[in-house]
Amino acid sequence: MSNGPKTTAPSRDPATKPPTPPTGNAAGRTWLQGLAGLTVGLVFLWLAFRSTSWQQVQPILEDIHSGWLAIALVAYGLDLCLRIKRWQGLLVGIKRLSFKSVGQALLIGYAMNNVLPARLGELVRANFTGSRHGLSRTGVVASIAVERVLDGLIVVACLVIGRLFVAESGTLDQLMAAGGILFLSLLGTLWAISRSAFNALLRRMPKAAQQKLHSFRQGLSVMQGGLGQALALSALIWLLEGTALWAMLNAVGVYLGWQQMLSVIGVVSLSTLLPSPPGFVGTYQYAFVLIIGLMGYTAAQGIAAATATQLFLLGSVTLCGLSLYTYTHIAAEKPYDG
Repeated sequence: MSNGPKTTAPSRDPATKPPTPPTGNAAGRTWLQGLAGLTVGLVFLWLAFRSTSWQQVQPILEDIHSGWLAIALVAYGLDLCLRIKRWQGLLVGIKRLSFKSVGQALLIGYAMNNVLPARLGELVRANFTGSRHGLSRTGVVASIAVERVLDGLIVVACLVIGRLFVAESGTLDQLMAAGGILFLSLLGTLWAISRSAFNALLRRMPKAAQQKLHSFRQGLSVMQGGLGQALALSALIWLLEGTALWAMLNAVGVYLGWQQMLSVIGVVSLSTLLPSPPGFVGTYQYAFVLIIGLMGYTAAQGIAAATATQLFLLGSVTLCGLSLYTYTHIAAEKPYDG
């Protein structure tokens, strides 16, 4: 038997490996989060269907207008492109990545948000980006936190303005107040952590905590400059997202003006903060029923609009993201042919 030199395959980029599934206590927490989300989703689904039935919803979905549906899909596609561009800018403080690389990670994360409970897709996105491009996951999480706070501020602003054009509703007032307090508090916290004055507090912390917070602050670079530009881009993103929702509502026979759409954007988007099953089933249906009910439309139309949005808009990004995730998994497992 020959004892010649062995030829070994070069090490594969660990980045192409899929995220490690949670184990032990983490897996237990995931199951609990999933169970809580399922319970909440079922409760809200029951609330949405209290005054209607699937027999009333089904004909609306069967008669969906394909032209408006196409407009919704185009607007949503443009919306995702701008989201990729925004996140690319938020990551600059950590590393400059190509539009393609950022887009792949973002679509995978959004897909996982739609199939996993408790927005665990954001952690999948951070893990995927960090391992694939050699970045600190903590820093990536910080950039995602900024992204979500920017979205939250725009959504609450939409609800504040739109609230002026709908009937009195204590639920909307409470939602508006809770959303405003939450996102302004988060913005203030992130801004404070990014300031140089935070260095004095940082030096008093244990070494491990210092390293983590240093990485986290790299993902907050937009707080040092460019926050206004990021907010402007976020406003444009939500203009496209609102257009997609408006077209989807038109597709099921719900016709609203721009003032009313501001309230729809606010209520529907804030509903995704609640624990829910994958795809926001239940909470999404109730949010649509609640808000368009204040505008004179039926619960059946609200459920149809929510379901169509989940199937065609959330469904399209989920299909795309899961396809990308599967491709990277297969690429990682493919044996080296050297």
